[in-house]
Amino acid sequence: MWEESRDNFESKEFAAVLRRYKQMLTEQRTEFFDVADFEFIADQYIDKSQFSNALQACEIALRQHPNSIIVKVKKAQIFLSQLKLQKAIHLLKQLEEMEPSNPDVMMMLGTCHNLKGEHHQATEYFKKAEQNAFEDRDELLYNIGISFIQTGAYEEALIYLKKALDENPEHDPVLYDLAFCFEKVGDDAKAIEYYNKYLDIDPFSESAWYNLGIIYNRLEEYPQAIESYDFALAIDANYAAAIFNKANALSAIERFQDSIATYLEYLKVDPDSVDAHLYLADCYFQLDDYENAGLFYDKTIRMEPNCSDGWFGAGLVMLICDKSDEAVPLLKKSIEINPDCAECWNALGKANAALGNFKEAKLAYLKALELDDEIPEYWLSYADLMFNNNLFEEAVKILEDAENTEAACAAILYRQAGFYIFLDNFELAKDKLEAALTEDYPAHVDFLENFPTFLLLEWVTELIAKYSYLGGESTNL
Repeated sequence: MWEESRDNFESKEFAAVLRRYKQMLTEQRTEFFDVADFEFIADQYIDKSQFSNALQACEIALRQHPNSIIVKVKKAQIFLSQLKLQKAIHLLKQLEEMEPSNPDVMMMLGTCHNLKGEHHQATEYFKKAEQNAFEDRDELLYNIGISFIQTGAYEEALIYLKKALDENPEHDPVLYDLAFCFEKVGDDAKAIEYYNKYLDIDPFSESAWYNLGIIYNRLEEYPQAIESYDFALAIDANYAAAIFNKANALSAIERFQDSIATYLEYLKVDPDSVDAHLYLADCYFQLDDYENAGLFYDKTIRMEPNCSDGWFGAGLVMLICDKSDEAVPLLKKSIEINPDCAECWNALGKANAALGNFKEAKLAYLKALELDDEIPEYWLSYADLMFNNNLFEEAVKILEDAENTEAACAAILYRQAGFYIFLDNFELAKDKLEAALTEDYPAHVDFLENFPTFLLLEWVTELIAKYSYLGGESTNL
């Protein structure tokens, strides 16, 4: 109780000091303050990043206390905060001569050299600082760790942050920055551990919950990510990044309706977000709500005419809605912006095929395969184009080529079986159908949808029945 009363008294006293100092400046007169007062005044300005005001306070302090080491150290700290490294080093070198064992001086000199990329000098000064630190060792070690974080040297930062934690296991910022560094070096398990330790102490840190969500998201542990974002939003309902990432996570686990609601919530905070409009369109597309998908794709490309994904999505909507003539210019615009999108080239091939533009469709399919020959759909689309134009040998050859790539799969085998039946090559057809049934029995349903008349062939139905056990059904020969 007495400690709390003293803190309140000191707080009121220093607040009065700050008012008196500001009044002195306003009235352009001189008034005496002791070193502790000036230190408090400078810190108030530093905390608000008002470095010019903090520096002014130090200059006035040095006129009144020209030999104060404390004020000179504070002035060097301000130079360092402003990244005026040469000025900071010049002053700190003077202080080093006066107090060669001052750990704060050594630490700041090390930080200056670290920021200049002079790591050897920095390390030497950090060693001296650590050797001479007897009070507040945890804070000094923590500040050294922060110096390494500023330069992206996260492995080195971890060394000092761990030492700081050993000195003071309850040092909240150390726990937070340890988690951050482990995240940066790719040790997600440790990062999660330390964010949770930090949250045990400060459960109302929205940034810690958010960072935890980011890690879970990266690990594709989406339910945990969503829970973490929800905690962040419970603390700050307008935390825009948490809303946006929560929507992304919901979409990743195909909770598209919830994702849509969350993206719409995000647009209340950031109504000009191109990405949010695009991802909203994608969610509607996944729900086969092509009206709303088209609406948001159109909004996306109006907001950002160079958004290739927006043009692509709009083109796909037209293609699916049997408006291939409208799809073609949209898809071409997408390709103009991003010519390396194999998926878009394939869609352009489909649109041209639907319009009977054989040459244009063939060129588009070939370009899709040139960019990515590992997608079965691209090979199947190209083969179907040939087959539907009575180029049966070419269609078969395309699928034979597909078998020699990473695209080889049951779908390719089923389609080959169908083509071979049409060519009356029943021996090869049977081989391909058996191979397909063995690899993916349930996919025979799609095979029969593509070639429904094959149900009239007794040997086809017998072969499917023979392998029915692979689909969890009873064998019925």
